[in-house]
Amino acid sequence: MDGGTKAADAARKRVAECPLATRLEQLRGQRAACTEKAAAAPWSDRLLELAARALGSDAAGMVIA
Repeated sequence: MDGGTKAADAARKRVAECPLATRLEQLRGQRAACTEKAAAAPWSDRLLELAARALGSDAAGMVIA
């Protein structure tokens, strides 16, 4: 194999690695974003919000009955 062929092979390899590295970085960023979701509020806070909501006519009838 002559020097030109080796250089061309090396260039092809570098060109192929660049999009792969970019895609892997994108996937890592997506995975990090998924794992960084906010934690659910404690039940004591959530119950206060639920208690403050007005009941719809369907639910009000079930509670009274």
